[in-house]
Amino acid sequence: MKTILTYFVFVAAIFTLLVPVCGHSQSAGDAGGADYYALVKRLKNNDMSINFQTLRIAYTRTPDYKPYGGSEAKDAALAALNKKDFAGALKFAQTVLDTNYVDLHIHLLCRVAYRETGNTEKEAFHTSVLRGLANSIYTSGDGSSPEKAMVVISVPEEYFVINASGLKVLKQKSLAVNGHDYDAMDVENKKTGEKKTLYFNTDIPRQWLAKNLKKGN
Repeated sequence: MKTILTYFVFVAAIFTLLVPVCGHSQSAGDAGGADYYALVKRLKNNDMSINFQTLRIAYTRTPDYKPYGGSEAKDAALAALNKKDFAGALKFAQTVLDTNYVDLHIHLLCRVAYRETGNTEKEAFHTSVLRGLANSIYTSGDGSSPEKAMVVISVPEEYFVINASGLKVLKQKSLAVNGHDYDAMDVENKKTGEKKTLYFNTDIPRQWLAKNLKKGN
């Protein structure tokens, strides 16, 4: 994964103060027939009552879902933010959001850029969206074991949780337990030095990968 720029990581670490580590879990099941585009439309109209876990899972059923692919627009947005070119960062960020409205790093970027440019209304909007998306991951499990793994739809979500929790990765390995796929991340608290292992359920991205590899054969 491309290393996130220093300024961006600093803000991500602060964001842990805004993300509730516990709370009411949003159970989405398999998201049923939820329409990702309809949910995004509601969200853009400031409807924060949507189920954010359902939104994330619904996104994985769209043609734009690519859990392992990079994004030139995202890299450009982060580079612009690092240079404090907030207008440029927002321009590239919008390109990302046009095809992936559940990208936590981009909503964080927008929150920072709008704060720095004095647009408090849009800063508040992206803060609320980011909180909803992040909380839907935190409440899916505490990550203490495979059985309590946090459910993610992409590798960047794993790193968002790790950075926002003030942790750094020491070692990563993939494993399968009882028919499910997991990433086990050995992490260390940047302040206290405490070490532990966080587990992420990666069924959704792994199933996408298996399906697309099969298509390529």
